[in-house]
Amino acid sequence: MAKADGLTISHAKIRLLSGPLAEDEDPEIWAEILASQDHLTQWFREIGAELIVHADYRIALVRQMTEAQREQRAANTGKAVLPAVLKSRALTFFDSQVLTYLHEKLNTAASMGIYDLTLLKSEVYSAIVHMQPEAQRNKEATIIKRIDAALGKFQDYGLVEETHLNARPAIRPNLVLLVMVSRDELARFSTMVEGLLGDPEDDTDTGPDGDSLHESGSVDLTSTEFGGERRTDHDSTAS
Repeated sequence: MAKADGLTISHAKIRLLSGPLAEDEDPEIWAEILASQDHLTQWFREIGAELIVHADYRIALVRQMTEAQREQRAANTGKAVLPAVLKSRALTFFDSQVLTYLHEKLNTAASMGIYDLTLLKSEVYSAIVHMQPEAQRNKEATIIKRIDAALGKFQDYGLVEETHLNARPAIRPNLVLLVMVSRDELARFSTMVEGLLGDPEDDTDTGPDGDSLHESGSVDLTSTEFGGERRTDHDSTAS
């Protein structure tokens, strides 16, 4: 596809720093990203970030390198550790449970070639309620309220869209979720959850009122808002 008049690699850099890009949103910028992928990968690496281009999902985004990765890079190059160029949002333990569930459902559908997944909210409620320790499941109304808060947060982040299925409330997870959150990050969180919920001797509160005890075990979302973080009505609930 031919470039739009005046389109340069700088346009691609700026667009990627503003957030994830799907091919159908801007085919010209997408073509520039593919044509300049090696250069862009190196350029973002130089500022401590990672360019992710998913050829199957036709999505590109920039993810912040972890502090450990930046420290290792500094040790290898003999230079000072780079500060984080992108902002990250540490989710609560409960938010991370909801995110992991959506990721697994979306990944299963995508593995079967289904890229437009719609889930009834009632299905999501039931699944998340049953993820909680048995002693917490009687707080269903509270859990559902928190699920709605988490979904509202993810909607603000562009990860889910509210819709209806047969006139019933539903959500449509965005494929960008599969690209934005690494499998390693989810595997770490899932392993930690299994340890917490599977140990009958562990009396840690992992239910609706216990997120603050598990901030180190939540999933991080990288925000590609260069030099600042967009505030939303829901951000005050994030850890």
